[in-house]
Amino acid sequence: MKQSLIDLLKGIIASSVAAIAGSHGAEAAPTYEFNDNPDDAFKEEERTQKNDLSYKLLLNIGADDDYYLSGHRSHSSHRSHSSHRSGSSHYSSSHSSHYSSTSSTRSSSSSSSTSSTSRSTGTGTTSSLYSSSTSNATHIYGSRTMAKDLFGSDIKTAADYLVLLGYLKSSQVTKNASGYVLFNDDMVEATKSYEKDKDLTQDGAISNVLAASLAADALNYRSLGSRVLSLGMSGTDVTEMKNLLIEKGYIEGLPQGKYESSTFTTSLLESLKSFLDDIGLEWEDKVDAEIVRFLKKHYDD
Repeated sequence: MKQSLIDLLKGIIASSVAAIAGSHGAEAAPTYEFNDNPDDAFKEEERTQKNDLSYKLLLNIGADDDYYLSGHRSHSSHRSHSSHRSGSSHYSSSHSSHYSSTSSTRSSSSSSSTSSTSRSTGTGTTSSLYSSSTSNATHIYGSRTMAKDLFGSDIKTAADYLVLLGYLKSSQVTKNASGYVLFNDDMVEATKSYEKDKDLTQDGAISNVLAASLAADALNYRSLGSRVLSLGMSGTDVTEMKNLLIEKGYIEGLPQGKYESSTFTTSLLESLKSFLDDIGLEWEDKVDAEIVRFLKKHYDD
């Protein structure tokens, strides 16, 4: 073999040794040797490394000037030369190289799949489920269909809207071990109730279309009692008051939709005054908490 080629190979080996030493410390620096007979090289490698756990780099040179560099840490589980060769990094005389450091966990047999699902830490590996959980938890509201057992910031927003609209109680909102709001069974039933009121298929899931509707209703909705009402005001709370008067027989007609807005007109005021006269209350130019309590009170209460 030409001396220039040997010098080149020594440089390659030195770079490999330096890379391993830099990653694992000086104590992990491998030993290496040259041998023109590959079979003898493997025999010598097996003999010297049987009880040695240090990293080894072995350059094997064939008669046709082909060569390859094998590297591994000896283990008692190795049984044949083929197991050593499987971890070898091969080089060709054209000097194009491919080097796989045996100091990492990326072996040709298993690590290609493992590295895609786990990341190495100082004490072991952490599953990539963490990253998927994080992405699952940071979805923008309306960017996915929200359904049972999902969790995240978008689920919390949907739960807040359902609570605001009266379909879900705050006590029914639950979180998972990571602290994210969970789309639980109560939330499924609340969603079905909302879908029923909207005359939609009741599947208990929140699509992007339903999410938009839920948000619009929640942002525009006011429940009766959330503010003091007076003549001329409009909103869903006025509609609720009107529907209660229809229910009690003071207004004729059919109830309006829960999310429809109504205006507090003089006609509506006259109906309200009739109700107040019957329960012994006087009109004082406003619908306050006391009036609301009697409006929401059932006859059998």
